[in-house]
Amino acid sequence: MTVAQIGPVYVPPNAQPAESIPAIPPLAVAQMQPVYAGFWLRAIAFIIDNLILGLIFTVVIFSNPNAFLVNPDLNNLSFTMKPPFTPTGFLVIYLLVWAYFTFFESSVWQATPGKKMLRIYVVDLNGGRLTFAHAAIRNVARMISGLVIVGYFIAGFTEKKQALHDMLARSLVIRRR
Repeated sequence: MTVAQIGPVYVPPNAQPAESIPAIPPLAVAQMQPVYAGFWLRAIAFIIDNLILGLIFTVVIFSNPNAFLVNPDLNNLSFTMKPPFTPTGFLVIYLLVWAYFTFFESSVWQATPGKKMLRIYVVDLNGGRLTFAHAAIRNVARMISGLVIVGYFIAGFTEKKQALHDMLARSLVIRRR
């Protein structure tokens, strides 16, 4: 139906159009609160990553046992408190661990394979992807957390589930929904 079909429409003389049409207030969009990855989820991801790194270490060590092990006779290895690595072995292991975590956490994945399997990822405090330099600093700090064992455990008690290395590097570990 149109106005022409209705006929004339009476408009009172005192009816004036409004000076301005009030704006419709924008809808209140609920801010998405991030879900922080807690200690146990991160610990499981760390175990998965260490299994992967263990396979990598095995290949590297078997490539040249004399360079990496104090006693290259693998049949005589004993489970003592003193690791059987040479200084070169320690250096290679620490560099591999650092490179593994730094590369993956600064990649488009924003997570190591262990974290990715559990749908958690590493971000800066603004929720953005870590640069390689930022991830490198985070992983040097992560090694410090490893030396001071408490550095990992405090993730279970902080508001944003941050471990010591997360606080030092100003980063977060978030769960994907």
